[in-house]
Amino acid sequence: MGNWQRQFGSQLRVADLLQEGTTKLQDGGIAEPRLNAEWLLSNLLRKRRAELYIDELEKPTNSDVVTKFRALIERRLQQEPLQYLTGETEFMSLPFKVTPAVLIPRPDTEILVEHTLQAISPEKAIKILDIGTGCGNIAISLAHYRPQVEIVAVDVAPEAIQLAKENAKINKVEKQIQFLVADVLGEDFVAQFDSKFDFVVSNPPYISEKEFSTLPIEVRQFEPAIALQGGDDGLTFHRRIAMVTSELLTSGGQLFLEVGYNQSQMVQRILKKSGFCSIKTFRDLAGIERVVTGAVS
Repeated sequence: MGNWQRQFGSQLRVADLLQEGTTKLQDGGIAEPRLNAEWLLSNLLRKRRAELYIDELEKPTNSDVVTKFRALIERRLQQEPLQYLTGETEFMSLPFKVTPAVLIPRPDTEILVEHTLQAISPEKAIKILDIGTGCGNIAISLAHYRPQVEIVAVDVAPEAIQLAKENAKINKVEKQIQFLVADVLGEDFVAQFDSKFDFVVSNPPYISEKEFSTLPIEVRQFEPAIALQGGDDGLTFHRRIAMVTSELLTSGGQLFLEVGYNQSQMVQRILKKSGFCSIKTFRDLAGIERVVTGAVS
């Protein structure tokens, strides 16, 4: 048998299996192989990563765990995202289920949430619209950290809405959020809402068609294209959102948008053309203008 099938004695310990997975991932060119192996094995054993080193390493594994772990390692070697393999991720220090039906939340989007939170008074009752909610990470984070807000979260994909509902229950904010299947590009989008909003927030698809072909395999082949591709120049959704939210926001209401690299200036012009004022930008930790915000008069 090859190295991948070799047993360490009659039965593999957790430590042996962890090292086996780490070596395989390292040989396959996967970044941070040890960390990946730790996440996969701890998830499989229903343990926290730290617990592997506290009291698990010397414990023997059974054949079922070995078979499942090796299958997960093989899938990771094919560039399948770690979060899809474990079925979970963390965002704004909160737990979220994720599946290939939704985009995996990124740290960059925490910048969007943080600046939206700063704009929301902790005491005032606020109504928010989240466009393109995906797994619900933005809406759920806002609801968690601002318990007085009322949120409507929409997505074109029914599978995403179902998952977002599950995540709202996990984070105990389901009473604050109404989830709807709705297409922001549809002609009847505005008509679906019977009242206006104080804030609209969105991390819309913003990858251009040209840029999409250059994305890493891990993103391009596994994450939903519908949540990534923003048309020829990547700004189809920004234009549409600016148009519809100018009708959906209350007087003085604010729009918060995530944007891609080198898109900030163009999105600022889009907002200005749509009648927004007090347009501002916020940078991410890399110094890239990642959030554009504007208000209606």
